[in-house]
Amino acid sequence: RPQTNGKVERFWRTLDEDVIEGATFDHLDHFAKELFEYLVYYNNHRPHQALAGQTPKAFAATKATPIQSANY
Repeated sequence: RPQTNGKVERFWRTLDEDVIEGATFDHLDHFAKELFEYLVYYNNHRPHQALAGQTPKAFAATKATPIQSANY
């Protein structure tokens, strides 16, 4: 339900505004390629207001806990 899926619904709205709205795709493979490229941009380069202007990749890097080997 949209009422309980706020983050996913917001992503779909952003995707529609940034990629789909007004676009014409020649075939499904063309759309898949554009979608993949947008997801790379969305996660690695696009600043997110909810993350204080960070990209999801940069935000995740600040939250990652280094894994220590049992051999050390």
